[in-house]
Amino acid sequence: MIADLDLPEDRRDRVFDQPTKGRVEPFEFNETVAHVFDDMAERSIPHYREVQRLIATLIRTYYQKGTNLYDLGCSTGTTLALAAQSLIETGLQDFSLIGVDSSQAMCNEARGKIDTLKIPRDNVEILNEDLLETSLDNPSVVVMNYTLQFVKPMLRETLVERIYKNLNHNGVLLVSDKLLQSHTDISRHFVDQYYAFKRSNGYSGLEISQKREALENVLIPYSLKEEENLFRECGFQAVDIFFSWFNFTSFICLKKGS
Repeated sequence: MIADLDLPEDRRDRVFDQPTKGRVEPFEFNETVAHVFDDMAERSIPHYREVQRLIATLIRTYYQKGTNLYDLGCSTGTTLALAAQSLIETGLQDFSLIGVDSSQAMCNEARGKIDTLKIPRDNVEILNEDLLETSLDNPSVVVMNYTLQFVKPMLRETLVERIYKNLNHNGVLLVSDKLLQSHTDISRHFVDQYYAFKRSNGYSGLEISQKREALENVLIPYSLKEEENLFRECGFQAVDIFFSWFNFTSFICLKKGS
């Protein structure tokens, strides 16, 4: 059974529920955000639980015994927890999962979640490092779950190229991101659907508008074509979509080899 993501009331996201005076500050993955991030993710990212479950299933398929799995931008460790539980369900006890996040607050939350689930510490390591600089040692799976969209565009190619170079043959990169659409009319409709989704999860118009302002120039989405081209130009021979909902898409990128 995978972990239940239900949360107590004190961890409900209210980061943007009060009007700010003047300009809204740029979004940061600080201690305040880390404390409520699980609620924020589930209420802000469409089908968040389902995407996590799909990723755990893909990890079961593509993780190679004796290698490492890296979760770059691991946030509070939900992907790591579900991956560990999924691998344990297959009967595998000797596996290595490495979560990397530049936010110490996120790393603290991730470590606490892993320990609460009683997943052996030797199986899951949490590193407070810049994902652009962290070493990638013997990975068969690399996950960037709503992470690449926060990497500066000029640095994305270098990062993806390094992931491809270090991946084992038949290894995979799993990426979920918010994307741009090819036409403004479609984009407007998709954004309307997204905001309706957030309102249905209890967010007010104020919260939606203030978070949008906070994320401006922090979260920089690519179009579907740009993202697919990035993966292919960096070497991945197979790039496919395993989940999509309006302006959110998840990719599996395979490095083929003998």
